[in-house]
Amino acid sequence: MEKKEFGTHISEMLNQNLEALFNHILAMGGMVERQMDNALQALGASDVDKANEIILFDKMINDAEMEIDHLCARVLARQQPTASDLRLILVAIRVAIDLERMGDEIVKLAKMVIAFDRINQVKCSEVEGYIELVDISSRSNRMLKSALDDFARVSTDGASQIIAEEELIDDVFAEVMSQLKTSLQSKPDCFECLMEMIIALRAAERVSDHARNIVESIVYLVNGHDVRNMDEERLQTLLTKLQAEEG
Repeated sequence: MEKKEFGTHISEMLNQNLEALFNHILAMGGMVERQMDNALQALGASDVDKANEIILFDKMINDAEMEIDHLCARVLARQQPTASDLRLILVAIRVAIDLERMGDEIVKLAKMVIAFDRINQVKCSEVEGYIELVDISSRSNRMLKSALDDFARVSTDGASQIIAEEELIDDVFAEVMSQLKTSLQSKPDCFECLMEMIIALRAAERVSDHARNIVESIVYLVNGHDVRNMDEERLQTLLTKLQAEEG
């Protein structure tokens, strides 16, 4: 499937609605990108005001997801979408859900900044796991940006790299979680801060999971292949083949 197919229907209203749906996803993705950028700034500066802005802005992301859902429902109810149109509608619903859940996870990062300020004004950078948190958050942010770029171009060019990056993030996450669990036992006086860090790390790791989900949805949009339950070796082989076909 290519983006130009959105404007090839006899019904001009259907063309407009599919284009609007596509653009709504990109707009919502841009909102989540900004949230993640803001979260990284809040983490770096222990900026409570920025963290509170993130929490307040999350409602707009939720509203964007609802608007996409309603638009999909209108197209299905009032028009006659083709099979490829139905793929776009299904992918739009999936991607919107992943973006909304990303927003929820980013809010958890913001709440950690606020919690540390409440706990005797502890700076994020002073807590064990901070370096890994920034690393995972930054990588997840890059994955999101790359996934949205692929969606905008209706392409799977970045899919292999994004999926490989998600695997690397899993390794970093597993290692730091093991370290923090040990610290919970050996440093009872730091229990509250360490628990907040664990929650934030899990949230950052989940952002990468949702970015991978978006990539898998893009593969389905472009080629009709459902790769959600495919093992890593078969998936990478398929992506290599698809990218060669696109090229």
